[in-house]
Amino acid sequence: MIDTVKLVMTYSQRPDWLNGMENILKRNANTGGVTMTINPSKGYKMAGIYQPRLKYYEHPSREGIIRKLYIELSLPKLMYGNNFSELTDADFEAVTRKLSAALHNTYAIELSPDELAVADVSKIDYSKNIIFADHTPVSSITTSMRTADISKTYDVQKTNFRNGGHIYHIHTNSLDIAMYDKVADLKKERVSEKRSYEKHGYGQMGLLDSLEANKSISIARFEVRLNSVRKIRSELKMVGFFGGISFRELYSTDLSRKILLCHWTQVFTHIPKVSLDSDNPTSLFTSIAKANPDLTCTQAMAAAHYQTMLKDHDERYIRNLAEGLFNPSQYRRFKLKSREPPPVSQLKTLIEVTKVLEAMKPVSIIDYC
Repeated sequence: MIDTVKLVMTYSQRPDWLNGMENILKRNANTGGVTMTINPSKGYKMAGIYQPRLKYYEHPSREGIIRKLYIELSLPKLMYGNNFSELTDADFEAVTRKLSAALHNTYAIELSPDELAVADVSKIDYSKNIIFADHTPVSSITTSMRTADISKTYDVQKTNFRNGGHIYHIHTNSLDIAMYDKVADLKKERVSEKRSYEKHGYGQMGLLDSLEANKSISIARFEVRLNSVRKIRSELKMVGFFGGISFRELYSTDLSRKILLCHWTQVFTHIPKVSLDSDNPTSLFTSIAKANPDLTCTQAMAAAHYQTMLKDHDERYIRNLAEGLFNPSQYRRFKLKSREPPPVSQLKTLIEVTKVLEAMKPVSIIDYC
């Protein structure tokens, strides 16, 4: 669904709510325009209360002074205090009511739910949380994505593969595509917001302990950020939508599905499939750990190496070698846990991402905390 959105309100004259705020207006000496930026206070952040971010502009033009207010916010964070839980189409009226109330209570700005509903959108992030309950590491997905030859599809300015594979980020002039580990990214933000991909997560820090305690699940997040009006219009045209760019029109599960699937398919198509489920040590380690969650890290690594040795030697040779170097009982105990080769599953994992994006079933964090 939609996560972050930037709404644009246009005024014919300076709005009344600006009265008394002259001290925070900044004038541009070259253009004669003024700007104002308002971010949530430290008090709200410390209390974990999420609030929108505002920017107001006045710019002279040939037609007169252009006055615009930009309202940027994460809709799930406004509604739930976090974006692990996802919104549905049925939540739209509740979203506009809550946003209207937040603008009134926090900034004394009067905008009705109906006015917000028809506001144009200048930036929008479509996203989907993908829950794995089989110990699938998100890094296994980002590592596969990294192998895709995306230069054939995107005019890439840069790609980032960082934090040990917790995130893979494709950046172009007006488009950002990212797959990242939600829990790992939130842990980075707990240290410093500058170290995380997602920003303004102060309201969801209380979820970390519960999410880290639930070792069986991992949460991957696939996100497509459309960073300009021109890009929004071109993306809508690409998926066969020829309506406007109002908040009400873009708040759509169907649009979210189409845009996310379009970009996921572009990446997935260019991933070399032959090497996905090869029996290299890294793939073996991942598959063994997923198939045997009771193993320790040391046991899983040892089992992966054992399977690698079997490619060059038969089991009897390895047994004789191990029993000669160590106590024979140690080999017997180890062999019982790692005799069978693990099922390969990396391609299956990527196909599961496709299925989740196709279904677009909303996630609620209360099911996992």
